[in-house]
Amino acid sequence: MTVEYLRELRVQGATAEIARVKFGFPNEAHPDYETIVNVPKPKISVGKADGQDLFPDIVVVRRPGQWLTMMAQVETNETLNDTTALKRWKPLAPLGELFIYVPAGSGNIAHKLIKKHKIAVGGVRTYRFRPVWGLDVADV
Repeated sequence: MTVEYLRELRVQGATAEIARVKFGFPNEAHPDYETIVNVPKPKISVGKADGQDLFPDIVVVRRPGQWLTMMAQVETNETLNDTTALKRWKPLAPLGELFIYVPAGSGNIAHKLIKKHKIAVGGVRTYRFRPVWGLDVADV
């Protein structure tokens, strides 16, 4: 197994767990919401930028129909950079409420990128796996 393959598995696991813990729809409060995870295989696009479909990692839609409610991007230390901010976050931000998830300890880097590139987001949250307790998510 390559390092890249293991990293991809880690991102898939983190994305699935964040979707389950933070975007657990439908639920009693929002029975008309549905959470769709676009990792590892894209399922729902939220728009286009530069001729390319946009597939945020996590998408929440309201049914009936597919009314975009919110979305999330899950980043790693390797993807937390100017290119990601400009190519992923900036095109998504005008389309709906966008949450950025970054590894614990990286919140300040995400905030700097958001401010530098003038990207409106719903929030920045950090995540980490704790062996006994599972996923730990915190607002920054």
